[in-house]
Amino acid sequence: MKIIKRYIALFLLVSMMFTFVACAAGKTVSEADPGSAPEGTAVSDMSYDYRKAIDDRREEYERTGEYKKVTYAMYTWTGRPVGIERIQEAMNKILREKLCLEIELLALDFASYRQDIQLYLTNNNKQIDWFGGNVLGYTSCVNNGFCYDLDEDGLLSTYGPGIEELVPEKYREACKYAGHLYGIPPIKDHAITTAAIVIGKEYLDAIGYEYEEDERQEVPSSWNEIEAIYKQLHEKFPDKNVFAVSDNQFSQGSVVDDLGNDWFGVLLDPTKDRKVVNLMESKVWLDTVERMYRWNRMGFIPADALTDKTSSSAKIKSGAYMSMLAQSKPGYKTQISGECGREMIVFRLGRDIIKSTGITSVITCLNRATPDPVAAVQLMNELYTDPQLSTLLVWGEEGTDYVTDPDGHIHFPDGVDAQNAEWYHSMNWELPNQYICPVWVGDSPELGSMIMDFNAQAETSIALGFTFDNSAYTAEYAALQNIYDEYANQLLFGFLDPVSGTAEFNTKLRKAGLNRYIAEKQRQFDVWYVNNHKDN
Repeated sequence: MKIIKRYIALFLLVSMMFTFVACAAGKTVSEADPGSAPEGTAVSDMSYDYRKAIDDRREEYERTGEYKKVTYAMYTWTGRPVGIERIQEAMNKILREKLCLEIELLALDFASYRQDIQLYLTNNNKQIDWFGGNVLGYTSCVNNGFCYDLDEDGLLSTYGPGIEELVPEKYREACKYAGHLYGIPPIKDHAITTAAIVIGKEYLDAIGYEYEEDERQEVPSSWNEIEAIYKQLHEKFPDKNVFAVSDNQFSQGSVVDDLGNDWFGVLLDPTKDRKVVNLMESKVWLDTVERMYRWNRMGFIPADALTDKTSSSAKIKSGAYMSMLAQSKPGYKTQISGECGREMIVFRLGRDIIKSTGITSVITCLNRATPDPVAAVQLMNELYTDPQLSTLLVWGEEGTDYVTDPDGHIHFPDGVDAQNAEWYHSMNWELPNQYICPVWVGDSPELGSMIMDFNAQAETSIALGFTFDNSAYTAEYAALQNIYDEYANQLLFGFLDPVSGTAEFNTKLRKAGLNRYIAEKQRQFDVWYVNNHKDN
């Protein structure tokens, strides 16, 4: 609760500041002359600049009758929610008064988000301000010139004071690429519990499977036990698909660190081993593809797995699938049950770890072509710090999208559920700050502090904060990625022989320059490591 109380104190302070701003159009730092503030006082200077930006927009609005607009492009598992315009208007009623601007919520299906945003950023045919850089690939976004340096001219420190307060400096440092801050992470679980298998409770009940959840609402398990469960499920429900595959077997299913945010040179044991190696020549790769090949032959994986790009949770929500691979955390059972539209049981197989990209695995970037970076950062500052705005974004409107219990928990109103809700995002980890919002029923009131403890206690990759600059190897990267796209999912979904298919895969990768690429990654990592681990 200490962390939550600290957040609340900050939010009240920031909210009071903005309420004063809303009532003080045309005024400066205080009712007195701004020059009365002590010279060189950073807080008063920042306050003046912050409030002057709002005043300037208010003067422009009085001339034009139009509000500045900031577009926030988020992703969902199921496309554009029915209630998006209603939520957007509810947020704008607050933002027009506080910041004299409006937000445009652009909700895109995760399956097409990468292509859609890339098109917007490339063609500039629609205003895009904030977008999920991790979906496109953070380093690729930077190298393509899509990202605004948030440290440029003190942009974040001046117009995002709440963000700087809430996102620890070490996390901001971990987001820097070549010394520049091109994105900011949400307040979330940066650690993951690797290799969680989630299975619908109704299906486990049908086969009479007995289990006991621990204090995290998880069931400790093993791959052998999961396979035994799958055999029973397949026999009991021959008309349903057992396992919804995804192409994140290693990012979610193991501690392997995708160093530099690609699979061409990894750390197999990132808590202690500095050697950058070829994942596709490792035992963990072979064990995984052999298991998936076996599961495919046992009928657990559908024949259209390579072409069906529907998200795993959406497949389960449809009733056609029974389980999926995921990464877990405190409170994950409630989250994944909401995503899947039914109660899910979480089986924990792996370890808790923050990988090198653990902070940048979800990162929000500001478009370099944004028409008003100051307005954009001030808007994002509000989303991090204002409980009312954040709750609208996360849970929607009270009475329509949720109701509040006497104990403070929230849940669906009568007649509303995950299937028909107009606003039930289910990807709250993507949003700026879900932990200043009410807690959904089923989660602990202490969830925020539990997540902070989870981050603090997890193992940490020795490469946390390392970013690989592959700008001199873009041709090799493109060739390697094309080969990876050709072979990886065929092997990871069990459609190619694991031994001969992997051998052919590696032969093509080496011919495309994999060894040179890995050598350069190792060189950069060694230099970075020496500079960032001077005490070791």
